[in-house]
Amino acid sequence: MKNWTVWKQEKNYQKLFWSGFMNGIGNRFSQVAVLTLLYQVTGSGGAIGLLFAIRMAPFLLLAPIGGFLADHFSKKKILIVMDIIRIPFAISPILVQGADDLWIVYTSAFFLAAGEAIYSPTRMSAIPALVKQDRLLYINALEQIMVGVVLVVGSCSGGVISYIFGLNLAFLLDGLSYLLSALFIVNMTIPAAVKNKTESLNPAQSSSIWGVIKGSSVLLIFIIIEITMPIANGIDNVLISVYALDIFHMGDLGVGFIYASLGLGFIISSFLSNLLKRKLVALIIVFIALEGCGHLLLSIAPVFSLALIIVVFITFAGGISNICLSTLIMKIVPKPRQGSFFGITQMMTNTMLGISMGVAGYLLEIFEPRMLSFLVGTTYILFTIFYAVMFSRVNLVKEKRKLVFHEN
Repeated sequence: MKNWTVWKQEKNYQKLFWSGFMNGIGNRFSQVAVLTLLYQVTGSGGAIGLLFAIRMAPFLLLAPIGGFLADHFSKKKILIVMDIIRIPFAISPILVQGADDLWIVYTSAFFLAAGEAIYSPTRMSAIPALVKQDRLLYINALEQIMVGVVLVVGSCSGGVISYIFGLNLAFLLDGLSYLLSALFIVNMTIPAAVKNKTESLNPAQSSSIWGVIKGSSVLLIFIIIEITMPIANGIDNVLISVYALDIFHMGDLGVGFIYASLGLGFIISSFLSNLLKRKLVALIIVFIALEGCGHLLLSIAPVFSLALIIVVFITFAGGISNICLSTLIMKIVPKPRQGSFFGITQMMTNTMLGISMGVAGYLLEIFEPRMLSFLVGTTYILFTIFYAVMFSRVNLVKEKRKLVFHEN
């Protein structure tokens, strides 16, 4: 079954897809416009660093709460409310006139990130509630298409709109994107049988999600992956721009090409979903290792054009591992617990990603970019060895049965 066939069959998921797409585009518009605004007003790297720190904090605090809410209340209502609440905060940077108004930018960034911290695990847990289990792999492939298109279209068009029409239009479009996202969700229907099942869990009669995780070897492995992978990913995110600006001296145009290549890799990865039906664990291990090999190749790339091809390969490999890992998690984690589990993983991933990106700046003072890229690639490969050893010690079928028995 191909992605397009599943797309046509899953009408409800189409609405969730377009909602996520509008959210992603809005986030990209906001990111480009806010960074430009901060640079114009302050010219300070410290101001930008503070922005990233403020964006990271809500995930640490609110993502687990968002996951809990998703398990016990209507996912549809949560998604709509989070979209509507974010509209005024998305538009509010229009009011900034000078340095004295920067509190508006930081307040806006905090509440937008807070909304995303609740929205994201709710949306992730809505996917297996909407679609059949045998279609999850293809749906996660479609999610990679969305990530890739948002990365390319959102970043590029956000920069173009801000440059030609001014930052205010970018902020207005950001607010509009949340409104459109909510309108898509309004028309989405979660099947009654699935909805009742996901909302039937009585927290007073069951252990906490942390207790469930501690009692399951496979869930602990998922948590370890979600903690460790962002360590390399965060440094990777910083290095990508450094390659365009400092290694190949391609300026802002080079950064645009780099991000376009990142998005293209994710999109290409989705078209291989039809070949990823079995041995998801092995595929996760192999493609994370290939992602690491891509970084090793990038560290010795002699020309920018070859570097772009390698970047496509890196995100292609990363996209495949993401598809397989997301599908495996959705199949194994009990549906009544998926919101809470995704809330925890979102908290860990975003926190570690923010820390890693901050540390990357200091590492670049110690290592040359190419050497740091080599170390990142080596780290990916070491991680895969560690993951392989952990997975070899668990029986996924028994673990899934144990989790289902625990919930019943």
